[in-house]
Order: sequence, then structure tokens, then C-alpha cells
Amino acid sequence: MVFHHSFLWPAVWLSVTGTLGWSCLARAIEPILLTRPEATFHSGVSGSLETVIDGVDTGPQGWSVAPKVHEPQALVVRCARPVEAAELDVTLFFLAGRPMNTIAEFALSYTTDPEPSLSGNWKLLEIVKFNAQVTTLRRTEDGHLRSDPLPFYVTGMIPDDVYRATVLLPGGRATGFRLEVFPVKRTPKSPPGLSWYPGFNFWLTEFRVEVHTRETTNIALHRPVKASHTLFIHRTGESLQASALTDGLPATIAHPDDPTLGANFYFEVDLGRVAALDHIGLRNRGDIEFDRLSRVWLRLYDNDPSGAAAPAWEGINRADGSHPAEATVDIVRPDIGKGIFHGRYLRLSSDSPVPLSPQLAEVEVYESRVPELVSVLVDGREIPLTDRLEVPPGVRRLALRLRIPQEGLPPGVSFRWRVPGELDAWQDSRLMSIDMACPMPGKTVFEAQALHSDGQWDATIYRLPIHTGRFFWQAPVFRWSAGIGIVLLAVGLGVILARRRAGRKLALMKMESALADERRRIARDIHDDLGSSLTRISIVADGDSAAPRQPARMESDLATIHSVAKEMVLTMDQIVWAVNPQNDSLEALARYLADFAEEFLEPTGLRLRLDLPIDLPAWPLPSRLRHNLFLAFKEALNNTVKHAAAHEVEVTLRIEDRRIRIAVRDDGRSFASPHTAGNGLDNMRVRLESLGGTCRLTSNPGQGTTVEFELQVLSTQPQT
Repeated sequence: MVFHHSFLWPAVWLSVTGTLGWSCLARAIEPILLTRPEATFHSGVSGSLETVIDGVDTGPQGWSVAPKVHEPQALVVRCARPVEAAELDVTLFFLAGRPMNTIAEFALSYTTDPEPSLSGNWKLLEIVKFNAQVTTLRRTEDGHLRSDPLPFYVTGMIPDDVYRATVLLPGGRATGFRLEVFPVKRTPKSPPGLSWYPGFNFWLTEFRVEVHTRETTNIALHRPVKASHTLFIHRTGESLQASALTDGLPATIAHPDDPTLGANFYFEVDLGRVAALDHIGLRNRGDIEFDRLSRVWLRLYDNDPSGAAAPAWEGINRADGSHPAEATVDIVRPDIGKGIFHGRYLRLSSDSPVPLSPQLAEVEVYESRVPELVSVLVDGREIPLTDRLEVPPGVRRLALRLRIPQEGLPPGVSFRWRVPGELDAWQDSRLMSIDMACPMPGKTVFEAQALHSDGQWDATIYRLPIHTGRFFWQAPVFRWSAGIGIVLLAVGLGVILARRRAGRKLALMKMESALADERRRIARDIHDDLGSSLTRISIVADGDSAAPRQPARMESDLATIHSVAKEMVLTMDQIVWAVNPQNDSLEALARYLADFAEEFLEPTGLRLRLDLPIDLPAWPLPSRLRHNLFLAFKEALNNTVKHAAAHEVEVTLRIEDRRIRIAVRDDGRSFASPHTAGNGLDNMRVRLESLGGTCRLTSNPGQGTTVEFELQVLSTQPQT
């Protein structure tokens, strides 16, 4: 039972977990353009071999070798331009609609020859991760991949298959790739074939190569590991593998076989180059003996430590003898040791008293990741880069484009940024372009910090000083001056507002005074006109109460009462018309003057001619103006009836330049002098002058008399 808990085959884990972890560990990008495929043998129709690199996964055509299915075959593809990458994803599609027509065993190679060929210089690609969609792939001792056979029958449950592999590209450059296919035997007595099933043929419908993009910043992943002594060997003869420490699978472990070695045993990870490091992760497994990860010595070397090289840095993790909890990871940072935290070779040992230490499931090494500024746009215009960012005044938006030179992108957030004093909280971002509001004038700093795929923030923070220019009015001296000016302006505005309030109060008092005058006028009219008329009616009605009235006298008194009452109704109508605010318009005035002239002149037998405009402006006329203008007009008509001995009266109304002109003309006898017109003319003049207008009388022998009223309308706004 101990064996089952402490040991699992790395190859089996790669096969089982490959499909689940593929999308989490890699992010494929645009495929590499391949050209001119060439095969040792191809049984398809002419030109069908080109379909293997046409970018279409499915189809009836592809690479097939029947009947030469009992001997090794090879396919070579050329790169349209040299590929430069550290890791590649290779995918083999068998989607021709022929179940179980897949390759049984194969190997992948690369070349840097200027013109790749079947007989060129080829080197095996190191396969670090692989899986199949249907079957199971396993690694052989010679670096090939072999698929497990499926049951020997065809059912609707066995689909076509797809093989995937992630490979390391030594030297980081390739001009072509080769797929080699090898025959296998299903049983010792069966003939060798290139697939497991009768016919032993395969149909490769697509061969695709893509640059592998890691979503991990662990630079130790898939790097070579060696152990100073033999690792644990099970009674079956199977042993642990040192490569388990960098296979990316936290369930595969490695530890020494001899419990007495102590600090003499070590693991050594080759990172491939000298790298400045941020932190190291030591991960244990969560099901057995997790106390074997205590007092772990870590040493970093720039050069091969097998000689006399001294470590660039060394430190001890959990020097107190404690150990991490099960299935957790210890983060090692440079502050626990001495030296410069960088190197190519990492050695791990332990002087813990716990036997078989150290036992590790994974060693993760994270290079220091510092964002770099690539370009800056201010309001869409690019500006040159220096050791600090000089922003001209008036800029509204900044667009910063950054990059992280190290390989690997953590899933989700890539980095975070802030501008202390402007935006104090960290802002997470996956995009390497930032569009932000321009900081306020003055000096500030833009800060950025990269994230590692294990969720740890890099200890190094990138800082970019920003100096935002200011206009002259943004200077402190100008602001102080402006502040004083604003205070003075506020005082001046306060004085102006106070004067306006006083003016409005005075205007209100004038309005109230005018309203009181209007009320007194109405009371006076009622007292003078209606009061005298009622008194006259009362006198006539009483008569000589002591003496009986004769019928003729009674008839005369009734006629007098009727006449006076009629005059009272007319006077009351005039008072009500003058007071009613609905009549405060030029149109209402013109209509009332015309109606009054018709009613007034009708009993006299005088002809009336009215000359009024059809369209009148919507000028508001207050009650006082209308009332006095009407009384002056009434006086003019009354004088004409009494004194002119005329046959015809003409009333005209003209509107010119916001002035009202009303004229009353007759064809009667003229006055020798205006003074002979009596007190009526004086009353009319007084009324018009009180309104700011004029009254003129013109009388020529043989031409009758004309009375003209002229009045300026001061405002066209409604009056309340």
C-alpha cells in the first residue's frame, strides 16, 4: 500500500492528465505556415499530399502508405520561414472517417538545414507533454510515442483520433519537421504494421505545428533534473524519476532511496541559463510523508557546481525544523539567504533528521518579471520615451503600452498598476495597454507590478516618474491671485445683487402704489359717476311726496330714471372693461373703442367710418392706460356730438414704431380757437400727458375738426 501512495509512473500521468491540463498550460496561437510536404511513400492521388498542410482538419484525403505498411515511413514538411521558439505544439489529425486508422508508433524530429529533405540532418524533438483524444499515448525508451491498441472491432463508439504533443526546440530555431512512423506487432505472431488493426494503414489528414505559449512563468518547467544518488526503488524494481520535480504534475514525487545520506544527497535543476529570480516554490504531495520537506538547503550557481564553483546565493528554508502543510507550496525569497538571488543551477538538499529527505513533488522557479514601457500616447499623439514621462499641459488622456520581456502569461490578470496620490488602489489588468486619465499638474509616479502564474506578485515594482505640465493659470501664484480676485468679484456681485434686490423692492413699491392709485380711481369713478346717477334717480323718484303726481309728470320722471339707469349700465360696463385683465391688449382696446363709437353715435344719426388695421401686434396694455385712453376717446366723441354739428365721424388707428395713434375726425364746423372747445380738450390733454402721450386738436374752416392721441408703448412684455 505504501508503494501505491508514494509512487506513480510519470508517463502514465502525462497520458492521463494531458487532456485535462492542456488548455490550462498552453494557449495556442496562429499555426506556423508549412510548405512542400514530401513522403518516403504516398499511396494517394497526385496532389493529395498537400492536403496534410492545408489547414483543414477533416477530409477523405491525406497521407497514406498502403500497401507499404510493414516498413518505416517518413513525412517531411518545410517551414515557409524559419521558426524561432522555445516550445512548439504539434498536432496530428486522423479525421478521414476511417476508425482505427491511426499511427501506432511515431517520432518527431526537426532540422535547421536551409533546404530540408528526407536525407537531411534531423534531430529528435524532446516531447514534454502529450495526449490523444481517444486512445492513450505512452513514451518509449527511445523517445518515441506509442498508442495503446483499442478493441479489435469496429463499432459506432470508436471515433477518429487526434494526437497532441508539446515539444522543446533545442537552439530555438527550425526550418523543417519530420514525422517518422514505425511498424509494431500486436502479437508475436502477427505481422508488423504501421497501425494496430488489419490493413495496418493510417490516414493522416492534417499535420500542424504551432508556437507553444505558456501560461506559466515557471522557468523550471520540463527542465532537466538530476539526483546525486539513487532514488527510491520499489520492490518491483521500478524507481522514482528526478524529472518528477519539473514535470508540472504535483502528484509525482521524488526522494532518495538511502535514508542515511542526509545532507550528502541533493537534486540539481538546470534552468538552461543564468536568470535573475524572484522566488522559488517548493511543493509537496498531500497524501504521505509530507514532513520530509524541512530544513531544505537551496543553492544557486551561475556555473556548473560539479567543479569548485561557489554559490551565488544560498539559504535554508524552514530552518526551525517545521514543515509545510500537506499539498501546499513553500515560497522561498532571497531574504532567507545570502548573496545575489540569481543563477542557472539550483541545488536542493536537506539536513533534516527525518529519513528520506528531501521529498518533493515539484520545484518551481520564477524569474524576476518587471514590466517595461514600450510607448506613450498623449491624447492620441506619441511622445518620446526618457527616464521620466514629460506630459504637456492640457492633456486629457494617457495611453501606456507595456510589455513583460520574460516568457509566460499567467491566466487571468497579467499585472497591476496604480498612480499614488491619483489612484491609490491597485488596478488589475491582463491587457498590456492602459488608457487612463492624465494626472493632475505636478509630479507623480506610475507604478506597475507583474503577476506570476502561481499567484505571487513579483517583488520588483516598475516606477515611471510623471511630470505633468501646467498652464500659467494653474500656477500657485496665479491661483492665489485668482482667489483674491474671486473674493473681490464675490463682494462686487453681492453689492450688485443687493442693489438689484433694492431696485426690485422699489419697483414692487411702485407697483403697489400704482395698484393703490388704480383702486382709488375705480372708487372715485364709482362714487362720481354711479353715485351721482343714483342720487339723481333717488331725487326724481321721490319728487314732491306731499303733492300727487300727474300722469304727464310721472311719465317724464320714468323717462328720466330710464335714461339715467341706462347711463349707469354703460358706465358700469366701462369700469368693468377697464379693470378686467383679459382686456389688457391692444386688440381688446381697438375692439372696445369701435364698439363704443357705434353705440354712442347710433342715436345721434351721425355716420361712422372705422379705419382699423386687420392685424394688430400683441402688445399688453395695462388697465390705467386703457382706461384713460378710453375716457379721452369718449370725450372727443362727446365734443363732436355736442359742438361740431357734423354729419360724419371717422375713427382711425395706426401703429408705427411701437407708437399708437388714434384720431377722431368730423366734417362739422371748426373752432375759431382751440380754447373755444371748452374744458374737454384740457381733460383729454391731462389724461394723455399722465400716460406720457400727447393730445392735439386741429380745426380749419370748412375742414372740420380732428382730435389725435399719440402714445408710446414702453414694453411689449405682459404686465402683472
